[in-house]
This record gives sequence, structure tokens and C-alpha cells, in this order.
Amino acid sequence: MLTDAAIRALRPRSTLYRVADRDGLCLEVTPRGAKHWRYRYRRAGKAGMISLGTYPVITLGMARDRLLDARRQLANGTDPAQAKREAERAALETDHGRFPAFAASWLQDRATKVKPRTLAKMTAILEKDLVPSLRHTNIATLTTPEAMRALQPIIERAPHMAIKALGYLNDMVDHAIKAGVREDGKTLSLRGAVKLGRSKPVPAAESPEQLKQVLLALDRYPHPVVRSALKLISLTVLRPSNVVEARWSQIDLERGVWKIPGEWMKTGDDHSIPLPKQAIALLKEARTWSCGGDWVFPSLSRRGTPHLHRDTLSKALRESGLQGQHVPHGFRASLRTIAREELNEEIDVLEAQLAHTLGNATQRAYNRARHLKKRMIVMQAWADYLDHLRRSNTDAHDAD
Repeated sequence: MLTDAAIRALRPRSTLYRVADRDGLCLEVTPRGAKHWRYRYRRAGKAGMISLGTYPVITLGMARDRLLDARRQLANGTDPAQAKREAERAALETDHGRFPAFAASWLQDRATKVKPRTLAKMTAILEKDLVPSLRHTNIATLTTPEAMRALQPIIERAPHMAIKALGYLNDMVDHAIKAGVREDGKTLSLRGAVKLGRSKPVPAAESPEQLKQVLLALDRYPHPVVRSALKLISLTVLRPSNVVEARWSQIDLERGVWKIPGEWMKTGDDHSIPLPKQAIALLKEARTWSCGGDWVFPSLSRRGTPHLHRDTLSKALRESGLQGQHVPHGFRASLRTIAREELNEEIDVLEAQLAHTLGNATQRAYNRARHLKKRMIVMQAWADYLDHLRRSNTDAHDAD
């Protein structure tokens, strides 16, 4: 008979093999190392086999309990495999197993475990793509071809989003197995389903003259809210999503510091941003259109998001003749390149301003705190340099 120690010691081989326990119970070991419980039996002279779960989720003791239940069914004249198929069909008829209802319960479970921005992405992908495509399926019997048919339109439209959708489907299936709604070990075969092309660098102004043209285009953009949001990105080099989601409750104009909680940051760490005097002046002007609300940049259309949408910023740069040359995210590359080469700023200070992940959590917190005063000086110098570029009528390489 098997023991827990013996099971843990089992190693994969080049081909699948089984190790017997007792009374027809055996453990099947795949070439990839997965271990599945199987019950092999005979009924009316015919051989049969059913799955009893996957080790270690189903322990040796639990597998023997399931074996006992199956043997009782057999003794009562019931084929265990037939009984299992009927149970799966029953699950198919339950509302909980239907994909839309199950997806909603899965999303509710994840809501307490992910950042608000991530939850918004998950909700959008479910509501716009997966649920409409899989509304007639059931999580208990969802097949790989069905999943691929749901993923294909996303792959064609937005491959990076398709990778997220694929991950959500795999996670839902895993959640269903653990909840007992789907058979143990019955996963989807989606590895390699989404193939990405070679990544392209973000279009960004990486020379003083290029950056000057971007700044002049910003100054000419007619809408004050959009123009100010883009200018604030240039002065803080925050990610566009952070700027459009800016809240007055996070900004201290007296101290000149903007504190963004970790749940709103890509790294998950709190981030303090020094505000140069130009950014403070811009934000004071922004008070005139906030109408007493907490959003610094409220929505222009009053539909969708309650704040300005980051796609609006990208569209503004395209309309300004900068398509393929510079995007809102590109200001981050501009700072890292130009501030380093033209202003000779320390790379560690620039990386801290960009909130790039460096070291462990303790080291990151220490480095950002240590560099805050330096960043105040550097970002004021950066803001002054941007003003210098705007005023200059000659090549800006001679700026000091």
C-alpha cells in the first residue's frame, strides 16, 4: 500500500505510469510530474476507470474515502463512471456552473485580492469579451476549443489583452476545480495560444530638439484640461494612468508633494512625487474646473470613467502631429535619457522618480525616502529645463 512518504518520493518518467494502492485504487504519474488518483474496476465483465482527484489537493486518506464511495456504488449495482457523468450533467444545469454566473462569483472573489485598476481590467475583459462569447457554456464542461473561440477575437484585436484573458480563464477553471464544480485535473490546454510579436519601444522624444517640439505642441493644444494633464505628466513623468486618476486628497500643494497609495501604483508601493513650482501653479489653475470634486481632471464626457481617460491624452498627441513620435508614456523615457545626458543627473535618483522596481520592498522604501529631497531638486531643475527648451530658438544641446 502507498504512504504519503512514498507518494512524495515518486518522480516523473518519460512515459505515464501507475502505482497501485489497494482495492483498485492507484496513483497515475504523468511525464510532467502531475499525480492523479484513479479507481480501476470491473462491472459485468467490463473494465472501467474513473478519476478520484489530483494529489496533493486530494490526500491519500481522501482518495481512499472516495474509493469507498465508488465501491459502494458498484455494490449497489451502479456504475461509478456513469454516476459521475450524471453528476457532471447535474452541475451543467445549475446556475452556479453556467459561465456568466460563475464568472461573476469568481470576479467577486478576486475583488478583495487585486488592485482597483486590475479589477477594472478584469471586469472589462469579462463583460466585453469572455461572457458574451461563453454565455451558453458551463465552467464544469468548458473545453479548450470553446475557450480558443472566445480568445481568438481578442488575439486579433489586442494580443496583450488576450494574454490577460487567457490567464483569467485558467484561473477560473482552477477556482472551479477547488470549489468542486469541475473535475479534478480537468484543465485547459492554452499554453502558446497567444503569440506576441517583437516588442517595439515606446515612441518618445529622446533629444532636446525633439522634446522641444513636443512641448510646443502641448502649448498649442486647445483644451485646457487635456493640455494641463499632459503638461503635468511632462513635469512629474508619472504614468498617464496615475495622472488622469489624480485626486486632490493625495496632493499637498503647501508642501509640494503628491502621495499616491501603493494600490494605485504598478509596483504596489506607496510613491511620493515632488512637485516643482510649475506643477504647483498648474494644479492651482486646475482647481477652477474641478468644481469641488476630488478628481483633478474630471471626465470631459461625463460617461465611462469619472475622470479624464488616458486614451484622450494619446489622441491629443496624435492630433498634434506627434503620431509615432511621442506618446504620454514617452515623457518617462525623455527624463531618463535627456536628464541623464544633458543635466548629468544621478541615475538612481531618476529611477526613484520613475518608481522603477529596484531591490526588495525594504530597499525600495528606503531608496525612495532617501532620494526624495534629491528628487525635489532634480525635478525642479527638469521643470526649469523644459521652460528653457520652450524659450530657446536654437538647438537646445547647449543648455546648462
